[in-house]
Amino acid sequence: MFSNLPVWQKNHLEDCNKRGMFRGKRVLEVGGATPEDITKALGVKSWTCVDPAFSSDLRKENYEQIAESILNYNEGKKFDLIFSTNAFEHIIGLDQAFDNMYNLLETGGLLSALYGPIYSSYKGHHVYVYYAQDLVLSFNDAKIQNWGHLLYGADKLVEILGKFYNEQTINTIKEQLGDWDYLNKLFYDDYIEIINKSKFDVLELRDWHESRYPDPETQKILEEKYNKKNFSTVSMKIILRK
Repeated sequence: MFSNLPVWQKNHLEDCNKRGMFRGKRVLEVGGATPEDITKALGVKSWTCVDPAFSSDLRKENYEQIAESILNYNEGKKFDLIFSTNAFEHIIGLDQAFDNMYNLLETGGLLSALYGPIYSSYKGHHVYVYYAQDLVLSFNDAKIQNWGHLLYGADKLVEILGKFYNEQTINTIKEQLGDWDYLNKLFYDDYIEIINKSKFDVLELRDWHESRYPDPETQKILEEKYNKKNFSTVSMKIILRK
């Protein structure tokens, strides 16, 4: 059913489906859009996708794509499940989004989210460069030192990477490492604080990918620089209940 989807979306859908979270439910997807045929195969009652990156709205009887931010979305509907894959790291004002998602759920409704890479992780810079539909580099293979985005400034990193990539790619990397509004740059500790301050009950909160730990010297430098503790969690899986 999920064979043509990106692996992160496939894995999250499979995890929720095994738990029986979809059938007969009114689902709100935050960020991205699961294809309509898959939502039908999952047996949902309705599926609404909300993402400000959509170029326009698509509205069908039981399937919608709404070009709107989850910070503000409210059409008077209630949902049984909020489903989100690799979106929370992009939402600026995530605490406000949590408040709105809580209000959009029916009592007893669930929020299931999988997201990463977390900014405080070794590859949290999230550098991702496409040209003409071709992937030039990603956070998985960029020649950026582990935790380099936290240890150095953007200018220093660009200087290091200059020998590997052409000027166009370097300029894109510099933009993404700098004041790029595509990332909220929240650390693991920040996510925990937002979740704990929300009205939700926590049913599940765990690392999704295998953690990678800094060496003791790097850990000490990062702790002193940012006053944070966790630099090992790469991605998070949460299930919350209203």
